[in-house]
Amino acid sequence: MFHKVIRTRLTTGGLEVGSLSVGFLVSILESLCTGEVYLPTSVFMTRAPGMQSAAIGYLLLYNVMFIVPLLAILAMTYFGVGSETLGNMLRKRLALAKFGMAALFAALGLIVLATV
Repeated sequence: MFHKVIRTRLTTGGLEVGSLSVGFLVSILESLCTGEVYLPTSVFMTRAPGMQSAAIGYLLLYNVMFIVPLLAILAMTYFGVGSETLGNMLRKRLALAKFGMAALFAALGLIVLATV
Protein backbone atom coordinates (compact mmCIF):
# COMPACT_ATOMS: atom_id res chain seq x y z
CA MET A 1 0.00 0.00 0.00
CA PHE A 2 2.76 2.47 0.91
CA HIS A 3 4.65 1.72 -2.28
CA LYS A 4 1.52 2.38 -4.35
CA VAL A 5 0.95 5.74 -2.65
CA ILE A 6 4.60 6.69 -3.10
CA ARG A 7 4.63 5.72 -6.78
CA THR A 8 1.34 7.35 -7.70
CA ARG A 9 1.03 10.38 -5.44
CA LEU A 10 4.53 11.46 -4.56
CA THR A 11 5.66 14.02 -7.09
CA THR A 12 8.75 16.18 -7.10
CA GLY A 13 6.69 19.10 -5.79
CA GLY A 14 5.27 16.92 -3.02
CA LEU A 15 8.75 15.77 -2.08
CA GLU A 16 9.99 19.36 -1.93
CA VAL A 17 7.06 20.51 0.21
CA GLY A 18 7.45 17.48 2.47
CA SER A 19 11.18 18.03 2.85
CA LEU A 20 10.73 21.70 3.67
CA SER A 21 7.99 20.88 6.17
CA VAL A 22 10.08 18.25 7.93
CA GLY A 23 13.12 20.55 7.91
CA PHE A 24 11.06 23.35 9.46
CA LEU A 25 9.69 21.07 12.18
CA VAL A 26 13.13 19.67 12.98
CA SER A 27 14.51 23.22 13.20
CA ILE A 28 11.77 24.21 15.63
CA LEU A 29 12.40 21.14 17.81
CA GLU A 30 16.17 21.63 17.68
CA SER A 31 15.84 25.26 18.71
CA LEU A 32 13.86 24.18 21.76
CA CYS A 33 16.65 21.81 22.78
CA THR A 34 19.75 23.82 21.95
CA GLY A 35 18.23 27.26 22.49
CA GLU A 36 17.99 26.54 26.20
CA VAL A 37 21.77 26.72 26.47
CA TYR A 38 22.69 28.66 23.33
CA LEU A 39 20.64 31.81 23.93
CA PRO A 40 21.49 32.45 27.62
CA THR A 41 25.16 31.76 26.96
CA SER A 42 25.20 34.15 24.02
CA VAL A 43 23.43 36.85 26.03
CA PHE A 44 25.84 36.39 28.97
CA MET A 45 28.92 36.60 26.75
CA THR A 46 27.73 39.72 24.94
CA ARG A 47 26.93 41.49 28.22
CA ALA A 48 30.11 40.50 30.06
CA PRO A 49 32.66 43.32 30.19
CA GLY A 50 35.36 42.86 27.58
CA MET A 51 33.75 39.80 26.03
CA GLN A 52 31.76 41.43 23.20
CA SER A 53 34.36 40.93 20.47
CA ALA A 54 35.36 37.50 21.72
CA ALA A 55 31.69 36.47 21.93
CA ILE A 56 31.24 36.96 18.20
CA GLY A 57 34.31 34.84 17.49
CA TYR A 58 33.13 32.07 19.79
CA LEU A 59 29.68 32.17 18.24
CA LEU A 60 31.14 31.85 14.74
CA LEU A 61 33.45 29.04 15.85
CA TYR A 62 30.55 27.16 17.45
CA ASN A 63 28.42 27.46 14.33
CA VAL A 64 31.25 26.43 12.00
CA MET A 65 31.98 23.38 14.16
CA PHE A 66 28.29 22.47 14.02
CA ILE A 67 28.03 22.85 10.25
CA VAL A 68 31.33 21.27 9.10
CA PRO A 69 30.31 17.67 9.96
CA LEU A 70 27.00 18.20 8.17
CA LEU A 71 28.83 19.43 5.09
CA ALA A 72 31.17 16.43 5.25
CA ILE A 73 28.22 14.03 5.31
CA LEU A 74 26.55 15.93 2.48
CA ALA A 75 29.72 15.73 0.39
CA MET A 76 30.09 12.01 1.07
CA THR A 77 26.51 11.29 0.01
CA TYR A 78 26.91 13.51 -3.04
CA PHE A 79 29.87 11.43 -4.15
CA GLY A 80 27.94 8.18 -3.73
CA VAL A 81 28.58 6.94 -0.21
CA GLY A 82 25.39 5.20 0.91
CA SER A 83 23.66 5.37 4.26
CA GLU A 84 24.68 1.81 5.12
CA THR A 85 28.35 2.64 4.52
CA LEU A 86 28.04 5.82 6.59
CA GLY A 87 26.40 3.83 9.40
CA ASN A 88 29.18 1.24 9.34
CA MET A 89 31.83 3.98 9.41
CA LEU A 90 30.16 5.55 12.43
CA ARG A 91 29.87 2.26 14.30
CA LYS A 92 33.54 1.45 13.70
CA ARG A 93 34.75 4.88 14.86
CA LEU A 94 32.17 5.80 17.50
CA ALA A 95 34.56 5.64 20.48
CA LEU A 96 37.18 7.69 18.63
CA ALA A 97 34.56 10.29 17.67
CA LYS A 98 33.33 10.56 21.27
CA PHE A 99 36.87 10.97 22.62
CA GLY A 100 37.61 13.56 19.94
CA MET A 101 34.50 15.54 20.81
CA ALA A 102 35.30 15.34 24.52
CA ALA A 103 38.83 16.66 23.89
CA LEU A 104 37.53 19.43 21.66
CA PHE A 105 34.91 20.60 24.14
CA ALA A 106 37.39 20.40 27.02
CA ALA A 107 39.79 22.57 25.02
CA LEU A 108 37.03 25.06 24.23
CA GLY A 109 36.08 25.16 27.90
CA LEU A 110 39.67 25.88 28.86
CA ILE A 111 39.86 28.65 26.28
CA VAL A 112 36.69 30.24 27.64
CA LEU A 113 37.93 29.97 31.23
CA ALA A 114 41.31 31.43 30.28
CA THR A 115 39.68 34.51 28.72
CA VAL A 116 37.31 35.26 31.62
